[in-house]
Amino acid sequence: MLFYLLLILFFVFCIGTVIGSFLNVVILRAFSGESIVLPPSKCPKCGNKLKWWHNIPILSYLLLGGKCYFCHEKISIQYPIVEFITGFIFLAVFLEFGIQITTLFAFAIAGLLIVISVTDIKERVVFDAHTYSLIGIGIFYNLYLTVVQIIEQVNTIVGFHVTSEWCVNNPLTMSLLGVILGVVIMECAARIGYLIAGERAFGEGDTYIAAGLGAVFGWKNVIAIIILAIILQLIFTLPMFLRKLAVNKDWKTLFSLCVFVIYSVSFYFIENKTNWFDSLALELGAMVLMFIFGLTACFFVVKGLKNKDNLTYLPFGPALAIAGLLLLCSNAYFILGFGG
Repeated sequence: MLFYLLLILFFVFCIGTVIGSFLNVVILRAFSGESIVLPPSKCPKCGNKLKWWHNIPILSYLLLGGKCYFCHEKISIQYPIVEFITGFIFLAVFLEFGIQITTLFAFAIAGLLIVISVTDIKERVVFDAHTYSLIGIGIFYNLYLTVVQIIEQVNTIVGFHVTSEWCVNNPLTMSLLGVILGVVIMECAARIGYLIAGERAFGEGDTYIAAGLGAVFGWKNVIAIIILAIILQLIFTLPMFLRKLAVNKDWKTLFSLCVFVIYSVSFYFIENKTNWFDSLALELGAMVLMFIFGLTACFFVVKGLKNKDNLTYLPFGPALAIAGLLLLCSNAYFILGFGG
């Protein structure tokens, strides 16, 4: 039994790598403007048509030594990385959903999020075709869930009744509200950038990504996704930002941030692991001090952001996509949508 299970999982991973190979074509031809169907796969450097054994996911890259068979130019490491990641994510999705219609939708959504992430990381570009497809699939799937929900209720003794609660909480309404809320939150956040740095804090593509995630997961979950994306962005950006501060010798900002982080971590440890705070007044005093450190750090950071030369930029789209993938492969999404 275990052997057959492992065989199925290996098959799903292989299918994922094959889809990953196709996603590489989608990514490459989104930039070139070519059709994803024709012409057949070719070397982007010399233009020679690839043989079938040049297109085996991951293995071909290894067998060819990372070079084109014809012109011997280096093949981008992007190809095997995208293939492996897609295989791994498809495996995680299959383990989460099993064999059902939901799995196919989840595969499609995961594939689109991977494509969006790579194009944004590669050239800081998010293509409308990809985000519109994400929005469309999200709405269509939640429409499917709503129809299934109606049919199930019709077949019960009580029957189906349209109530105000159902109109607000059915999957399709939640999906449409998710699109609207995703756009509103990201556009409001983007325009705050004009006050701080004189330009948008996020690109328009990030707004469309949030709208797509809202369409898939509903308005309640899109808030959680955006918060998680911000945390992920901070994790990736903070080390680069601190290094930039050190290079620019902005010691005030660097010192204030370090003091705030160290103090916050110490406060959390002391509060949750010890009984050091023996009075409410002492605990409130410590919290006020932490607030002052945090406010001071924010002041220096915002002041530094007004100088565009000091900005350390990472696209926000990949953080949104990763947050969506994490939610896709966790039980949290059962609040709405996936899992019906």
